[in-house]
Amino acid sequence: MRLLLLSLGDGALVRFVTAATGRPPREVTIGHVIGAGRELLVDRGFRVIDFAASPDDVDAVYVGGGNTFTLWHELTESGTAALLDERVRDGLPYIGLSAGSVIAGPDIEPAGLLDDPADAPGLSSTAGFGWIPQVPVPHAGGMLPAYPPAAIERTFTEFGSRFRLLALDDDQALLVDDHGTRVVPSP
Repeated sequence: MRLLLLSLGDGALVRFVTAATGRPPREVTIGHVIGAGRELLVDRGFRVIDFAASPDDVDAVYVGGGNTFTLWHELTESGTAALLDERVRDGLPYIGLSAGSVIAGPDIEPAGLLDDPADAPGLSSTAGFGWIPQVPVPHAGGMLPAYPPAAIERTFTEFGSRFRLLALDDDQALLVDDHGTRVVPSP
């Protein structure tokens, strides 16, 4: 499995995609699924198409940020989550940003102190993809006003005994590839 789970900074993005596909950005098509960040991919030189419309025509897939619960609800209700899971487990490189990183873990419940679960009232389960054993906690450095250090600390206090939480500062990413799993710089 090849995953790049970003918090905010995208410094690791081009290296990851180039390593995963063996091609430079201008020769890579990324399937945008949902969430903020589509412009970022275009700005980095990638061709970007809608993943759900053309899942067989992409070299990698991207799920952006937003409210984790709303995003997960939309993915599961539309059936896109099942398609994504199958394709990523079959080797399609996955890039997640913020909420798109959280859903890669086993459960999104710990994001409930950072995003409002009430924004997705129809969400029936908080179980995530489970591609990694940890629940990423993006924006853990407290640099963004919407995610103050007190909220991050409270997340670890309230959920740390039930979930393996992984703090990601905004200039870090979790990289999963043939060499293992590790936190890398991504300014």
